[in-house]
Amino acid sequence: MRIVFFDTETGGLLPEHPTIQLAAVAVGDGWKEIETFERKIAFDVAKADPAALAMNHFDAAAWKGAPSERQVVDEFGAFLGRHHSVELISKRTGNPYSVARVGGHNVVGFDLERVSAMFKRHGAFFPVEFRSVLDTRYGAVWFFEGAAKQPKDFKLTGIAEHLGIAVEGAHEALFDVRLSIAVAKKILEGRTTP
Repeated sequence: MRIVFFDTETGGLLPEHPTIQLAAVAVGDGWKEIETFERKIAFDVAKADPAALAMNHFDAAAWKGAPSERQVVDEFGAFLGRHHSVELISKRTGNPYSVARVGGHNVVGFDLERVSAMFKRHGAFFPVEFRSVLDTRYGAVWFFEGAAKQPKDFKLTGIAEHLGIAVEGAHEALFDVRLSIAVAKKILEGRTTP
C-alpha cells in the first residue's frame, strides 16, 4: 500500500481565493510515514478573506520568502512522482505511465480541485489517480451509517474527536494531513467483515 494524503489551507472558500499552504504525507504498509511535504505558498493577501486567514493561523512573517505557486507545483509534482503506485495506460498514446493514489479529508470536491487548478494554471501534469481517491469524510459517513452515536458533524475535527483523536493544532496543513491519516486508520481498523 502506498497513499499520499494531502491537504490545503486557503484564503477563503471561493475558487478565486488563494491556496496558501499545501502539505502531504506519503504512507506505506502499516501506515508508516515515508516522506512529508509542506509548503507555504506566496499569495496576494488582498485576494484573501481575512476571516479565513485568521482561522488558518496566517502570520505574514511566517510566509516571508514563501515559494511561488509555480515552484510549489513543480515540487509537489516531483513528490507525487516519487510515490506513484498506480499504473495506467494513456488513451492518447497507448503508453503506460504511473500516478499517485491520494487521500485526505474532504479532498473530493475541495482540495483535489484546488490543487488540480494550480497544476492547470501552470501547464503541469497533475500525476494522481482521480478514480480511486480515498476521502475520509465519505468513509466516515459510511462508517457511522446507522450507528447509535454519531459525530457532532463530519468535519475532520468532529470525526476525530468522536474517534478519540486529539485535534489541537487543526487548520495547519501538515497537522490536518496527519489527522486525516489517523481518522482513515481508525475507520479501516473498525470495519467488520460480513
